[in-house]
Amino acid sequence: MKNIIIGTAGHVDHGKTRLIKALSGIDTDRLEEEKKRGITIELGFAHIPNDAGYNIGVIDVPGHEKFIKNMLAGIGGIDFVLFVVAADEGIMPQTREHFEILSALGIDDGIIAITKTDMVDAEWLEMLTEEVQEYFRGSFLEGKPIIPVSAATGDNLDLLMDAIIEKCDRENKRREEKELFRLPVDRVFTMQGYGTVVTGTLMDGSVSTGDEVLIYPEGRKAKIRGIQTYGKETDTALAGQRTAINLSGVDKDEIKRGDVLARKGSAVSTMMLDVKLKIFNSADKTVLNNSRVHLYTGASEVLCKVILLDRDALTAGEECYAQLRLEEPVAVRRGDRFIIRFYSPMISIGGGRIIDALPAKHKRNKEEVLGGMEILDSGSTEEIILAKAGERRFLKQDEMAEELGLLKSEMSDAADKEIAAGRLIRLPDRTLMSERKFSYLKTGVEQLINDYHGANPLADGIPRQELLSRLAGSWHIEDEKLIQALVKYLIERGVIDDMGRAIALAGFSIEYSEEQLAVKDEIAGMYKDAGIEMIKTEDVIKTGGDAGLVRAILEDLAEEGIIVKLNPSYYIDSEAWMEAIEAAGSFSGGFTLAEFRDKLGTSRKYASELLTSMDKKGITRFNGDAREVIKR
Repeated sequence: MKNIIIGTAGHVDHGKTRLIKALSGIDTDRLEEEKKRGITIELGFAHIPNDAGYNIGVIDVPGHEKFIKNMLAGIGGIDFVLFVVAADEGIMPQTREHFEILSALGIDDGIIAITKTDMVDAEWLEMLTEEVQEYFRGSFLEGKPIIPVSAATGDNLDLLMDAIIEKCDRENKRREEKELFRLPVDRVFTMQGYGTVVTGTLMDGSVSTGDEVLIYPEGRKAKIRGIQTYGKETDTALAGQRTAINLSGVDKDEIKRGDVLARKGSAVSTMMLDVKLKIFNSADKTVLNNSRVHLYTGASEVLCKVILLDRDALTAGEECYAQLRLEEPVAVRRGDRFIIRFYSPMISIGGGRIIDALPAKHKRNKEEVLGGMEILDSGSTEEIILAKAGERRFLKQDEMAEELGLLKSEMSDAADKEIAAGRLIRLPDRTLMSERKFSYLKTGVEQLINDYHGANPLADGIPRQELLSRLAGSWHIEDEKLIQALVKYLIERGVIDDMGRAIALAGFSIEYSEEQLAVKDEIAGMYKDAGIEMIKTEDVIKTGGDAGLVRAILEDLAEEGIIVKLNPSYYIDSEAWMEAIEAAGSFSGGFTLAEFRDKLGTSRKYASELLTSMDKKGITRFNGDAREVIKR
């Protein structure tokens, strides 16, 4: 069964609520104050019975200017509008305001009902119809049905109903994949025996009893205890239905209007939004950079500052890219629509579309920022993925899917396409990085290591840990596994070489001067002559003169296998080291330090150093009384 949500719109006292009652039999004014004052204050809800097989839900909104914020809490989730204009009054202030709000929210279809026709004559009605046609010319309501009706007499209600059914035949744009479930909460109450109940328009996806969901923006977990749609209990609710959900594990004061029930990953909590903002054509006020405004999106209302990114002021009919910096978090998805109203006086001024739900903080008047926002605004899915993968921060594939409001399968298909084209890289931990971003990373790492080589020409390379630390700092990366993955990828791409404890530029080798080569040969000879009788490193440094040069030579000789590093204080000629290992291996069983000393014909001191090093390298094992060879 197809699910459709209709929203009413129009000036106060133009007969919206009475018309819905005539169509549905339901009085949507449920509050005592509404009945007393004769005007709608809060959102009202109804469903229209029909023989065409549709679930037709109705959101009846208040028309009074004082209650616009209540209207905004419900109107964004509709499929089309039933726009009401009273025959005896015509176009009025909230007619204009509601119309511009609907346009900014991306509502693209509707029916115009001219109500209270029993209060005017035919000539007046004809004149008003022409006025209404002219007013909506060039808008989404141009050419849409205009039906004169009277809820009092029932005149033309059948024609209006036929027009509604015809609109319901339109293509369903909502998606029902469970992964996308999202319901902005517009009412919260408790019922005896049930507990906390929330209602809202199920925007996307589906939900079933027993499902676990999150309450955004806090991220609190909740479980679906029961579901009602249009007054009937059901196991599953689908996109496009007005839905009441009984939650378990959540108190009434832990959830409020403006929160969002959603599947994990189908919404994001944010304190900043990149948007395309347009000021209403009828606005008589200007939005200045850094203006404080009320932001309405979904069913939420928060205060924020408007940062205009390419100008100092935005006037009627103009649009630009902007960043909204919020005073408290909201839960949204990229592509959501919004409205802004001035902080004081409280009038609607404009609206637009969210193009990035988790942006970086931007500087104004930067071409690269504006160019990136243009891609996010109008680029293809693949272009947008490349843009996000080119930002300084690093995102894993599933994280990017959440930010872009894509199914994981959609994200995977698009990423695979760009990887195959050589424009995108996916690391083993599924972090995505554009080839362009990798080029910047590569250049930075090469410069970093090259500078180190320049300052330390006799070092194998920059110490590995130092490289990891400096790379993390320059790219603001806190994930150590990601840093390791990036270095591994740079090695795989042939940019750098892993020298063990150090990282060098690919193809780098130490180049000695003739004088330094002579020192190197002299040091190698010293260890050769010493044999088992090892030389302390500090004594070698005294002989070589330059401590930095000598230490570099020692590491190089060890790398070449000419000497073996036992510890920072002692190196040994490699042949002498093999002699010591063979001596240990000559014992058929366990042996003592004294026996090993006598076998080598050296001092107890040197024998102890050798055996300690063999223990550390896993060649021998000391059991407290004797040693045995465990690796021959």
